[in-house]
Amino acid sequence: MMNSSKRRRSKKAAAAGAVLLAVMLTASACGGNDTTNTGNEQQGSVNNGPVVDLPDESGVIEPDVSSPEPTADTDNNNGAENPPVDPVKMDEGNYTGLIDSHSIEIVTASGALALQITEELAATVENIPPNAKVKFEYTEKAIEGEADFKQNWLVKIEEIK
Repeated sequence: MMNSSKRRRSKKAAAAGAVLLAVMLTASACGGNDTTNTGNEQQGSVNNGPVVDLPDESGVIEPDVSSPEPTADTDNNNGAENPPVDPVKMDEGNYTGLIDSHSIEIVTASGALALQITEELAATVENIPPNAKVKFEYTEKAIEGEADFKQNWLVKIEEIK
């Protein structure tokens, strides 16, 4: 007889657990509806995708028509002027050689300078022998996410003979 009472309690516990699980799942499914109003959306509405500003005149965007190009003096910063272009610096030194496949080293009067090179300049740099005297132009560009660190990018280089 003892076995049948344990089975009954076990069945009751399993049934109670199943009911509790079903109630919890139902409550979480019903409670997941976010109805906060975050701007232009109507309460309870679903926003699936980007917000598109339609033209005021017709309310229709024509296919294959892009948005107007920003002018040379301004960009999309509410009419603010574009940030200045990185200034080009000029220097002379002795070309040491490649550091790796995309950077070179030139020893100047101020010390060794590592410069990043583009694929276009790689062919030019390959034709310069090590320890050759060179004249070069470069820019300093900030590293994304690191405002205090800058990379030097080679713009132009030529061997001085």
